[in-house]
Amino acid sequence: MALFRSFLKDARGSTALIFGLAVPALILAVGGGIDLSRAAAQRQRIASAVELGCQQATHEIRYRQNQANANPQEDYAPVVTQITNGKVTGSGLTDVSVSTSIVNNVITINATGNSANVFGGVLGFENVSLAVTRNCDKPPFPTTPGTGTPGTVLMVESFETNHNVASNSWTVLNNWNGWSTQSGKGGIEINGIPQLSGNEIRFGNFFAELDSHCYTSNCKTNSAMWRDITLPADGDYQLRYWYISRVRNPAYAGKTYCAYKSSSNAVWNDLNNATWEGQTNRIEVFFAKANNFSTAAANMVDVCVHTDQWTERTISFKGLKAGDKYRIYFQARGREDTYGGLIDYIRFCTKTCP
Repeated sequence: MALFRSFLKDARGSTALIFGLAVPALILAVGGGIDLSRAAAQRQRIASAVELGCQQATHEIRYRQNQANANPQEDYAPVVTQITNGKVTGSGLTDVSVSTSIVNNVITINATGNSANVFGGVLGFENVSLAVTRNCDKPPFPTTPGTGTPGTVLMVESFETNHNVASNSWTVLNNWNGWSTQSGKGGIEINGIPQLSGNEIRFGNFFAELDSHCYTSNCKTNSAMWRDITLPADGDYQLRYWYISRVRNPAYAGKTYCAYKSSSNAVWNDLNNATWEGQTNRIEVFFAKANNFSTAAANMVDVCVHTDQWTERTISFKGLKAGDKYRIYFQARGREDTYGGLIDYIRFCTKTCP
């Protein structure tokens, strides 16, 4: 009897047994949490790509509807799907399916994908299914397309076409897509690497940098690009573009160091005092008549030296004359080190850009 009571009191090995039984459950619990976190992050990446696709699609539809031969009954769902797929691919996502419907002037984008499980596969759950839906308003069809209501887009450049640059890659081109460049300087660096622009490309899959690589000796990396436009009518015009710094200073976080020609002296002083890294991100914009054009200070209409978010710049011109030829000119300034300001989605319009 004493031997039996001794046996009942002997707890040796019980802790190890309990631990051994609990370990698999703990591993699956922790692993399941990791799998769910991975799935949530993947869903957010898909949602961000779809949101950007929806936003860009509205701009593209508005542009197409304002052309003189626009069809008010055109189905823009394929356009939306194409743009969104570009955003998805540009974000490095694979095996994501995108579909679009447009009903009552509301664009609906549905995207589905999955996130591979690392630990869930032990129990036969190989993937977590993901689904994202985003809505945005389709722009109304203009009453008089192509007549400048509210404005006619005369030129648009988002660096998306007429090159063979792959996603997450880059190249430098000269005298490209209607833009002229200078010999002896770097050209237009078309870039599709999202990490360089804060992990976001403002429109499409590419942007441009003008402090670009040179492929010849004794070349200046700060380059320029320009094109001439003959004005179709008397009146007001607008130039718009997007800018972000390639290299960003944490001390400048949330601040915009840009100045229009008409900016106050205080704004110019702030800009001139932002001397970090020799203003390596500096972009200057000029607009003047093409004959006898120069980059004199009087012709500079905008300059940016640093922003940590994509920022749209809008420059308005009053009372221009039909038939006059003007030059739109972008150039990199500041320190020449192949790290410069980034630009995207340039537009020039009558009145105001839609």
